[in-house]
Formats: sequence, structure tokens, C-alpha cells
Amino acid sequence: CDWSSDVCSSDLVLTSADVEPFLGDAGGVPPWDLTDAIDRGDTTVALQLLHRMLRAGERHPLAVLAILHGHYAKLLALDGANARDEASAAAAMGIKPGFPARKALENFRRLGSPAVSRAIGLLAQADLDLKGAKEWPEELVAEVLVARLSRLGGSRR
Repeated sequence: CDWSSDVCSSDLVLTSADVEPFLGDAGGVPPWDLTDAIDRGDTTVALQLLHRMLRAGERHPLAVLAILHGHYAKLLALDGANARDEASAAAAMGIKPGFPARKALENFRRLGSPAVSRAIGLLAQADLDLKGAKEWPEELVAEVLVARLSRLGGSRR
């Protein structure tokens, strides 16, 4: 290529900033991105992340259900535990003190016992639905679950 010709002019050199808007976020996502969006009550983002997990991340809806179950099981462990700080929350959940324990305690305080119990019920129903209780496509079951859970997350705003 002759840099003095019109074909290879410096105007045609692309930087990552030039192409980044066209790349999008098509890959899979870490589980905490989904649970964080649900916890914020951001249904639109939660559904977008769910689709990325199912499609690009190639996760089965039952795998997503397991992620969500683990998330809410930790919150359920705090129900009735009278955890007042990070250390007592970690002990109730059977994890080490640190950011995850602090975050779970904050989420439990924000949601409250009735919402956490409702979330467990929604997870149980989705599990049955994915196993044939409803004749819905698996992706629809996951979408409905995520939308309902995110409404719980946003209900105390």
C-alpha cells in the first residue's frame, strides 16, 4: 500500500473508538450483572442481560434459574437471622465476611422478608414451568421470571 495514494490515505485508518459503537455487547455476561439489574428493579436491562446469557452465553434457562436461586437463597438465609452487620450476615449465609455479605444484607434490608419469600415462590413456579407445568417456551418462562423478580427489586424505590 502506498500511503501517498487515495486508497490508503490516513483518513481510512480506524481506531477502536471508530468501530466500538457498531460492535455492541453480544457476548455472555457474568451472573452478578443480571442479579444486580434485578436488584435495582431495572427490568429492561435485566431482560437484555438474560437474553445475552441465554443466547451468546449459551446458558440453559435452568442454569439461569440456578443462579437466581442461589442469589435469593442467600437472602432467605438472612430472614429471621437478625443479622445486623456484615459479619453476622456472612455467618448466617455460611460465607466469608466481605463485599458479598454486605451486599446481600443491604438487598435483604431493602427488599424485606415478604419480597424475598415471594421471590422464592416465583423461582419454584418457574422451575415447575420449565419442567413442563406450562406449555410455554423455556425462554418465555425465564423472561417472565426475571421481569417479576425485577419488579420486586424496584418495589421499594
